[in-house]
Amino acid sequence: MTRLFDPSAHRVQARCSPKKVAVLSIDLEYDYGGSRAEALDRLPDLLAVVQRAGAPLTAFVEGRLFSERPDLCTLLLEAQADLQLHCWSHKAPIETAESLGRGAQAFERFLGVRPQGYRAGTYRLTEEILQALVAEGFAWDSSILPGIGIGNHSSQAFRKGDWFLLDRVLAEFPVASWRRLGIPFTQSYRQLLGPFVESALSRVLSLPRLLVYDMHMTDLVADGRIWESPLPLWIKSGQALVRRRSHGLDNLAALIEQLRGRGYEWTTLSSCHAELAAQPPAGSATRISPSAA
Repeated sequence: MTRLFDPSAHRVQARCSPKKVAVLSIDLEYDYGGSRAEALDRLPDLLAVVQRAGAPLTAFVEGRLFSERPDLCTLLLEAQADLQLHCWSHKAPIETAESLGRGAQAFERFLGVRPQGYRAGTYRLTEEILQALVAEGFAWDSSILPGIGIGNHSSQAFRKGDWFLLDRVLAEFPVASWRRLGIPFTQSYRQLLGPFVESALSRVLSLPRLLVYDMHMTDLVADGRIWESPLPLWIKSGQALVRRRSHGLDNLAALIEQLRGRGYEWTTLSSCHAELAAQPPAGSATRISPSAA
């Protein structure tokens, strides 16, 4: 039986950031965990938006895309995105140590270097994958979504800091969620909540000072085939409604400026880790400086 990562069985050291920084991240994968690419092929539209906004992008690329869609990976490189590894394939219900290794090899064949960062499919970091990440020499992870619903990482251990050190060897940069309630602060959840609910939440709840924002191409553009996806009916219904009332790319551009107005500066996760690794040990406040846009 697959066991999700259990923080009570590990040394989890909380860290806080004295400076507000935000990371724009995308899980780059085939549409809805299959092989369709109607939304995926709109990647150039996203790159144009973030370039105009001056926000660097961290891209967790599905491992099979390095061989099946090298054109998209090349676009990310040309846009100077921070490329890291996602799961090998969303077609598999869960990542294994073997498929993680396959993804790392595909990444290395394409870029000539080993990946340093990883994000598990559907945020499901397991005990097996944690051990494999350490064995494969990964420096950091961004799989934990400390909130309700998808991912199932609702432990209070991940609400006591902005980032964490796991077993003294692996840095963990959780995906953002609203404090206290644990509602994910991601593109898909924000669009499902709508602007009025989000505005109300922002008046009473805080966000982490190191804010890792996540999205997918299917959150940002309409692909016309959501009813054929393997998503649960309630998610498909909600997303269909969102597509009638919202434009994902416009929504994202507005959010980038909104968070700037709230004092956040945009950076990448690789830049965060490079600076954090040189900072004082546990218990000390850690300063993170944003990378140049």
